[in-house]
Amino acid sequence: MLVFPKPCPYGCGYHIHTVYVLYDVYLYICFFKNPYQHARRLLEDKRSGKLEITQSELECHFKEHYSDPARQTPLGPPGYVPRPAPPSHLFDAALPRLSEVEEVVQKARAASAPGPNGIPYKLYKHCPGVLKHLWRLLRVAWKNQVIPSEWQRAVTVFIPKEANSTTIGQFRSIALLNVEGKIFFSILAKRVTSYLVSNGYIDTSCQKAGVPGFPGCVEHSAVIWEQIQRAKRERRDLHVVWLDLANAYGSVPHRLIDYALEFFYIPVCIRAMVSKYFADLQMCCTHQNFTTSWQRREVGIAMGCSISPILFVAAFEVILIGARKMAGGVKLPSGQRLPPVRGYMDDITTILQTAACTARLLKRIDELVAWARMKIKPTKSRSLSLRKGVRSDRTVFVASGEEIPLLATQPVRSLGRTYTADLSDKQMGEAVRKQLADGLAKISESQLPGKYKVWSYQFILYPRVMWPLKMCEVPSSVADKMDRLANSFIKKWLGLPRCLSDVGLFGRNMLQLPLRSISQGYRQEKARLVLELRESTDQLVRAAGSQVRTGRKWKAQEEVDRAISRLKHREVIGRVQEGRAGLGRSETPLFWSRASKKQRRAMVVAEVARTEQDRLRVKAVSQSRQGGWMSWEGVTDRPMSWSDLWKIPQARLSFLIKSTYDILPCPRNLHLWFGAEETCPLCNTINASLQHILSGCKTALSQGRYRWRHDLVLKKLAEVAEACRQEANSRPPAPARLHIPFARAGENPKPAQQRATARFLSPGSEWTMRVDLGRQLQFPREIVETSLRPDLVMWSVPRKTVLLVELTVPWEEGMEAANERKRARYADLAADCREAGWKAVTCPIEVGCRGFVGSSTVRLLRDIGCTGAGCRKASKGLAEEAEKGSFWLWLRRRDKGWGHNT
Repeated sequence: MLVFPKPCPYGCGYHIHTVYVLYDVYLYICFFKNPYQHARRLLEDKRSGKLEITQSELECHFKEHYSDPARQTPLGPPGYVPRPAPPSHLFDAALPRLSEVEEVVQKARAASAPGPNGIPYKLYKHCPGVLKHLWRLLRVAWKNQVIPSEWQRAVTVFIPKEANSTTIGQFRSIALLNVEGKIFFSILAKRVTSYLVSNGYIDTSCQKAGVPGFPGCVEHSAVIWEQIQRAKRERRDLHVVWLDLANAYGSVPHRLIDYALEFFYIPVCIRAMVSKYFADLQMCCTHQNFTTSWQRREVGIAMGCSISPILFVAAFEVILIGARKMAGGVKLPSGQRLPPVRGYMDDITTILQTAACTARLLKRIDELVAWARMKIKPTKSRSLSLRKGVRSDRTVFVASGEEIPLLATQPVRSLGRTYTADLSDKQMGEAVRKQLADGLAKISESQLPGKYKVWSYQFILYPRVMWPLKMCEVPSSVADKMDRLANSFIKKWLGLPRCLSDVGLFGRNMLQLPLRSISQGYRQEKARLVLELRESTDQLVRAAGSQVRTGRKWKAQEEVDRAISRLKHREVIGRVQEGRAGLGRSETPLFWSRASKKQRRAMVVAEVARTEQDRLRVKAVSQSRQGGWMSWEGVTDRPMSWSDLWKIPQARLSFLIKSTYDILPCPRNLHLWFGAEETCPLCNTINASLQHILSGCKTALSQGRYRWRHDLVLKKLAEVAEACRQEANSRPPAPARLHIPFARAGENPKPAQQRATARFLSPGSEWTMRVDLGRQLQFPREIVETSLRPDLVMWSVPRKTVLLVELTVPWEEGMEAANERKRARYADLAADCREAGWKAVTCPIEVGCRGFVGSSTVRLLRDIGCTGAGCRKASKGLAEEAEKGSFWLWLRRRDKGWGHNT
């Protein structure tokens, strides 16, 4: 028991003063309230603090940063900035459609914080009638060109940037606006984006932010990095400058937005709505014991406004158009030229071959930024100069009257990639490995149960590691080492021995865990990167020929070519059957020639993953013990989702994995590992195997241990069969002849809506069922008299049909033999039933003792009418009952007594 007199250190919001709680229960409360937030706080640096400021100081801060004395002063001429041609595709100024409103609400985050009125997105997500009423109001506002004042009011929230933050400079502000206005302006933003892109007003080779269909960070970073590496290899001159704007979002004037909308021929009615919106945009802040007055925002865009990003992109495009006219970019081997300046929102990068052109371009950018009443921050900018492929620190560029620091003084991070003085990624492998090791250590130090630690790794740390592995030139051998490091922690958290192979963790085996391998993920991301660059919508990105380097052990581009070749070859072969399934049982494959670009990319990535799975299967073949599942016949696989892992107890999960791969500490394994001679505690068999303990001990059989587990599974099967029987009896008998609907000339035939009927349990046939549970089953004497007792009997007197079900819970390798043995045992009984004039069906079924359902069991469930999700749920329930029973038998393997009190 622990006492917490302070707020929760994980930030869950609970305050515990005098209440005593168990520490693990308390952690469960913190974790389950918001798992993502809790896991992120484990990995991120502590961000805490309280803003210490008075009301007058905060209002003065708002007035200083949000006021614009030159608000009413028009912008002067920007110099030579050619205006584009009139639009060929007109702006869609029609009233908002209901489908647009529904799409915006569907994509919005339900957990998004509401605005001043307190109404969240969740209301409109779950109340279609309210959403339709809102749609009518939005149409009225659009038609009358009215922007309600409630849409122009926002509450500012300050979020700390670092630990123990106190001053306002250590916080970043977020504006919370009412969701009704955000829905309205989201529709407007989507139409503005479609208009600018369809008319080519945004040059996507220079600006990719806010434009759908372009992986902007990936393409920009890959092209810039490739030009730097090519200049080093070919010993050419190259000058790259990364510019940083001072408070770009907060300082963009509204006059620049108005100028950009007119510059790109936006209709007057749309410009009027945007102007009205910014004309009276006001903000306030509630802090501790006071609330500031409403402060008018006369400059900048609000972080959290749905239309602000595309308006900023349009305004910034005016600056980029003027800058692009000053110089020609780097010439590619194909003869095309790259743009001299690239932008992603406010991130500007210039890349030219001569210092004079670079200086001239920087001067022009400085003029345009000053014209737009914004500023460049030279201290945060960086420059790089290569002379004949060698870094030169003598070339210095100037911006805003100050020298731009060299890349040699301090690295710069731009668009997901870090550029250092050595111009290579040799140190990135160690940096990413250290990031992974530190993250695993932080998760391991937490007091969470093991499976929740694995969840935190998979959903928080894993994506953070995969991004630099994708973007940087990290060899595949480094990814393999990182994979082994992560696997060691996963095994420890799940209570698994170190001898467990990675086949058991990441292979698509009989037991499929929802875990992702760093090694396989690395190869998939590299293959995806190759396709993104090779098949980019931007022709300049394709012409740049960016190389994806992954070391000598594994080459991404060659692997992608092989995957494409295999997919094309598969199309030549055509549709074939895999495994023992009958004709027509498999899904129709998607062939390469018929797939879209997006589908082809997914097919190639899946083929790369399949190659890795083939490698794991080859490894499993060489493992006599852990690869024993490959010899299972008539067994269905058991895929586990994260929902299953969250529900199953930690000890049972560990038992399930270890029993599947036969690595439990049974006497045989202990003898193999340590040379110890041990016997079965019940029957004294020397070096007894796991199979002996769970299904082969004669003493356990005589004591009724296996019968107890068998009855657990049979009880679950009886519940499913009883539900199917009651449903069949409640339905009317099927008609002898099916009705054929007639379609008149010119009419479309109505699709047949027939409910799938059970193969055995015909509806309305007065089915009766008996189960061998509790007391001995008496076989129905109206059929035949026999001493045999099947586990479950279902019969129908009107139809003269009887179904004999015999359940076995064997060792998985012996399922086929158990099926044949039980079928032969009841063959004479079935023959006697047929001689008596009854139609008898014998169904021996198996559920493995380690929790794997036999294919005969799935077939029976479908035949009695349990199909689809119901069949999957029933199979899962049967598997869990068998596994729980075996787990208890394993725990009690050393207890010689067995009875009702054990």
